[in-house]
Amino acid sequence: MSASTTRYGTYGYRFAEQQIGPLFRPFAIGFDRVKDINYDWDGMKRVDGPLYLLQYTVSGRGAIRIGDTIHTLEAGQAFLVDIPGDHRYYLPEGSEHWEFYFALFRQQHAEGLWNDIVRKLGNVPSLPADSPVVRTLRSLYADAQHNRLQDAYQASTAIYQLLMDLLRSASADHQARDNWPDVVRRAAELIEHDCVSYSNLDDIAAAAGASKFHLSRAFTRYVGMPPMTYVTKLRIERAAELLRSSNYHASTIAQQLGYSSASYFTKVFHQWVGCTPGEFREGRATASIDRLNIYT
Repeated sequence: MSASTTRYGTYGYRFAEQQIGPLFRPFAIGFDRVKDINYDWDGMKRVDGPLYLLQYTVSGRGAIRIGDTIHTLEAGQAFLVDIPGDHRYYLPEGSEHWEFYFALFRQQHAEGLWNDIVRKLGNVPSLPADSPVVRTLRSLYADAQHNRLQDAYQASTAIYQLLMDLLRSASADHQARDNWPDVVRRAAELIEHDCVSYSNLDDIAAAAGASKFHLSRAFTRYVGMPPMTYVTKLRIERAAELLRSSNYHASTIAQQLGYSSASYFTKVFHQWVGCTPGEFREGRATASIDRLNIYT
């Protein structure tokens, strides 16, 4: 039966070493549905490593032991492990089937990214079916199934996309504003409405109705930066807009944005943008940007 008419499959990849650059190398990409109780992989007994494995449950139920802890894997749950490693994943008793996508890829060049992902997400994260990671897994499998990964560079791009989506998922709380707690949303709206008046954490916390310690922890978790860093971010974005759209002197912009002196404003602007306000305005140190967006 041809690949185009087979729903499940596993596609392996091997690349010669003459390619230029630090490439991410897939080892195998697949979509499978297992029903055999003998489906059992011991991470310490495998000989195909060193590899990284991402496996995502679509339906049914699987299980994985990582160290001394056993995790049940149902739809929407994934696991991330190193091979070789102290883990064992298998079809547990009582499970009628386990359907999943998986991607195995070489550890070379990916170690730093992978360790950061596992540190932030954990070994057994939950991922919504419509999340970027799962969409990329589906797309990666479709590309493999239809032989669209034609060379090492194209394959490396696909694995890099998967890693970036995993990192994005690790920071998902920072991006899903609808999921922010009320106190975080109130604080963010206060700062966005008037990033000049709210110049210290005590005032922001009081206006948002929370202690400054609770607000600082929650805000950093969900927004991705402390409240006062968010204030600075908005001020610098506004400063960049004024530098490009007005003839105001830098000292006037500094005063409008709540900075105590033009020299301090220049120092902060340089830290965030990489050039002085004057250089930014003239475009001597950076491209002629109409709007500056700052992300952390």
